[in-house]
Order: sequence, then structure tokens, then C-alpha cells
Amino acid sequence: MKNIQYRISDNRYIGRKQINNKIITVYAKTQKECLTKLKQKINESQTTSVTIKNKHLVKDLFIKWFQQEKEPFVSRGTQKDIMLVFSKISKIQDMDIKKINKQTIYDLLNSLKENRSKEKTRLYLNAFLKYYLNEGIIKINPCANIKVKKEYNKKQAFTFEQQALILEKLNNKKFKPIILLYLITGLRKKELNYASIEKDIDFDNKILKAINLKGRNLIKRYKQIKLSQQAISLIMNNLDIFHKYNAEKVYREFSDFLKELNIKGSLVNCRHTFATNCFYLEKQDLIISREMGHSRTQITKDIYTDIDYHLSKEKILKLYNNLYNLN
Repeated sequence: MKNIQYRISDNRYIGRKQINNKIITVYAKTQKECLTKLKQKINESQTTSVTIKNKHLVKDLFIKWFQQEKEPFVSRGTQKDIMLVFSKISKIQDMDIKKINKQTIYDLLNSLKENRSKEKTRLYLNAFLKYYLNEGIIKINPCANIKVKKEYNKKQAFTFEQQALILEKLNNKKFKPIILLYLITGLRKKELNYASIEKDIDFDNKILKAINLKGRNLIKRYKQIKLSQQAISLIMNNLDIFHKYNAEKVYREFSDFLKELNIKGSLVNCRHTFATNCFYLEKQDLIISREMGHSRTQITKDIYTDIDYHLSKEKILKLYNNLYNLN
């Protein structure tokens, strides 16, 4: 169909037409929907436009970009990320998009505290401005070559002495089996399905299927973690405890628990502890990396694995009573 083409790369249709020296571009999942969108945008461009002040406000254009170009094609997690970025750019929402420059972007990013927030804001703000550059609304994308300078605050694995103290004091805590599971699997906070964890276990192959929140491809949004028989028994013997908790409650109570022990850290440190313990347990790098949900083994080595000369394979096996899987 004229002006409509199918793009194999992202499995959707693209419609383009030049009106008054301006290229109109739309995307859709079906050819019919793409044609409808294209006709609508052509009609909009041919009608009397509203005033420049109202037409080019960042908040209006951002919502329009999100609803047309992102919402129909991305996961719910990404949708939430984009709208969270929208809330973080409140300082420029009432600005005319044409008045945004590099200094505006730098000031906005510098007002954010966390590296992750800065990078996501830069990422989606760049995509947003790039879209309206292609639409002819702005002449340059001021966010195009901006990079976020990362300030690393590296988390540490719990030392052998800290692990021993944690396991000792956990005996008096109801969430002990949950924390043990985090320590022996390296799960992220929200990758554990508390409500029906038993349904995620392949008992024949001793595998836990966990949600991989970092997976871009929907087919790969799960990861598999090999469990020992002792770990499976830990879960099945404490299902009532797992069912009563959720990620936020565990994170909060474990953080308070660590403060009582005068140990700096949170549930995130369990991931670093898992990677470090697995290193001393001599597990293969690729297996450790895949179970943690990393795309590259170097990430696991450089960021998550620490050196602790007090650790050894024998000490870890004894401390955790063979809960760790060695395969």
C-alpha cells in the first residue's frame, strides 16, 4: 500500500507522507491501524493549528509521543519507566520544546540524585526529542550527545563473619527461609513470586523459574536457577511464610534487621554475596552470570564478585548446610 511499509526489524508498520515540506510518520501493529493513524495526522496538519505556545509545550508533546509511539509497543515495565521519567522532568514540562538546550538538559540531570534515574531520564528524553526532530518541530536534539557521568557506590558482598552472624541471628526471625533463598540464588528483590512460588519450581529438574525483570525480549523474561534438594525442601517446608510476605516487606524488615546487627547493607548485598560465594564454590562463570540475569560474565566478575580471603568452599558449604547448588 502506498505510503505504508512493513518493518521486519521491529515487527510493525510504518506510514510516511510529506505535507507542506514536513514528513509525517506513524507506527502501528497492523496495516489498517497504520493507515488510519496516517490519515488522522494528515488531517491534523491540514487544519488550523493552535497557538505555538500551546502546541509545543513539553508536557503535551511528551504525552502524545508516549501514547502514539511507546505505549502500544513496549512492556508495562517500560511504560512505568517512561512515565516515571515524565514526573522527573516536571521542571521543563511547561517549557516550549524549542527553548530546550543542552544547559537545560544538564541542569535537569544534575537535579537528580541516583545514577539510574539520570540515565533513564537521559535515555527517554533523548528518544522524545529525537522524535520531534524527525517531525520537524525542533531543528536540533539538545540531548543527542549528552552522557551521564556515573558515580559508583559499589555494593559489597557480606563478609564471611557477617554471613555467619546474619545466619545465627536469623534463627529468631520469621523471614529466615526467605533471606536464605535470596542468599543462595542471587535473586533481585522483585524476581521472587511469593504468592505461588511452588508453581515456579520444576521438581524433576530441581529448577526455580524466576522473573527476569531485565529481559527485553518477552520470550527471555524468565531465568532458571538450579536448586539443591535442601533448597527445595527449605521452600516447601515454609510455604506459609513465603505466602505472607512480599518484596517490599522483606526488603524493609531485612534492612532493619541489618541495622540491629550494625551491618551496612540491604537485600541487594545478598546478590553480591551469592556471586562471591559461587566464585569460591568454583561454579562456572557462565552459570553464575546467567542465574543472576546478566548478559555478560564480565559484569558478574567486575561488579558483583568480591575477594574475601576468609572464605573457602568448605566454609560456605558448612555455613549454609549444603543449601547451595554446586552444578
